[in-house]
Amino acid sequence: MELEIRDIQKRYGKKQVLKKAGLTAGKGQCTGIIGANGCGKSTLLRVLAGAEKADGGGIFLDGRKISNPSREMARYTGYIPQESVLMPELTVADNLKLWASFGDYRENLKRLADLSDQFRIKDFYKERVKNLSGGMEKRVNIVCALLHEPEILLMDEPSAALDLVFKQELKMYIRDFIQKGGSILLSSHDEGELSLCQNLWAIKEGETHKVPEGLSIEEITSKYIA
Repeated sequence: MELEIRDIQKRYGKKQVLKKAGLTAGKGQCTGIIGANGCGKSTLLRVLAGAEKADGGGIFLDGRKISNPSREMARYTGYIPQESVLMPELTVADNLKLWASFGDYRENLKRLADLSDQFRIKDFYKERVKNLSGGMEKRVNIVCALLHEPEILLMDEPSAALDLVFKQELKMYIRDFIQKGGSILLSSHDEGELSLCQNLWAIKEGETHKVPEGLSIEEITSKYIA
């Protein structure tokens, strides 16, 4: 499924974070978003996930404009934010059951078994989330986002707090996901993750810019991040 955004705008009080954001994330592709801290990368992903409402612009899926992003985008997207979406007082198992209850519960439980093996979270199912390490909690958040077999993944610094083993596991999942025709929009500072992207977009001064192919990391940093 192709995701396209046109002229997305978002303001917090007097601060215009996104002025004119537009990009395309093609089917079967990983599309990267780069930019300086605070440039609006996370804001854009929250808008696309339906977690926040844009002040202007449009979101399109396969050319069709989405009229109610807060409801419709949840049907097609899996969202891995920087911050945890889990309830800290509940156990990992209870959090996962809660997420599995959205949609086809039986099918979600089947996928949960496979994902739990892949990201090795079964060993701490009975632990309360508040007692987990940052890496453990991130792995559970990733599993929650993947439970419903989304067609589009929105990933905001997804490997943050993960150790090397699970960074590699996540990269393998990303490769497999796009090979099967999924679309990924990925915000990251990790060169390894960005190397998986077929296209790069930069956010600077509230606007998006297509990064030309062939630029070195130093050139990209100098032009779009510094």
